[in-house]
Amino acid sequence: MMRKLVLSCAVLLLVVAAVPVRAEISKADRKQAKEMFSGTLYTRIDIPCGTGRHPMGTYKFPLVEVSPDSVNTDGEASFSASWYSAQSTYWGVKPNETLRLDDIDYGDEGIEVELEGVGKSDGNDTVIKFVGINSFADFKKAFDRAFSRVPLQDEHSDWSAEVKQAIANRQLQKGMTKRQAFYVCGAPESVKENTENGKKVEVWTLRENRGVQIGFWGASTGTPTGLPKTLRFVDGQLTDFEASGASGLKLDN
Repeated sequence: MMRKLVLSCAVLLLVVAAVPVRAEISKADRKQAKEMFSGTLYTRIDIPCGTGRHPMGTYKFPLVEVSPDSVNTDGEASFSASWYSAQSTYWGVKPNETLRLDDIDYGDEGIEVELEGVGKSDGNDTVIKFVGINSFADFKKAFDRAFSRVPLQDEHSDWSAEVKQAIANRQLQKGMTKRQAFYVCGAPESVKENTENGKKVEVWTLRENRGVQIGFWGASTGTPTGLPKTLRFVDGQLTDFEASGASGLKLDN
């Protein structure tokens, strides 16, 4: 009898060990985490989200997961629809967008943060997920990967006032570095690299459509990003971009 009891306890321990333990940050850490979202934030990355509709209303779901160590995006440009529901990917938020906190949800698989656009980003709402968060220190690392408290160009004291102003106005200028162009355009859809006359050439193909944003009664039909089709860098500096209107091109809608 005693042997059976010991075996039963051993089996129970194995079953308990097999159940994943939900990692939660403390109430004090949650308070600190929420305080980090006070005021206006500037995005460091593209934050696309999924948008959808069902009989009960509309919803958004995260496509970007940020951990203390990395950023992963599942942002395939897809669209599906039926009589009762629809779902799509919306690329509404680029780097240097202005957002503020709408809501935080602590779940089993991560922390979902809903954000709404403010100022020039008004209407560009999105949602992001923080994963691998076991402490406030983890949360802060993930937060700092995704957000800044100041415009991104203001973090670089060595950049010229002219370049900073161009980034603030979402304008491209020849001679910009890849990072500076990224702050204006966001991540490219694809990159091609080669060498010409001993110089490294990199061509970015940019996203020209934001995708479809689902509403309850309809959907936006693919809002143009206003971005050039391609950017060309030679030895890390922007030399050309393919679009009508060449120099000083404004990229806001």
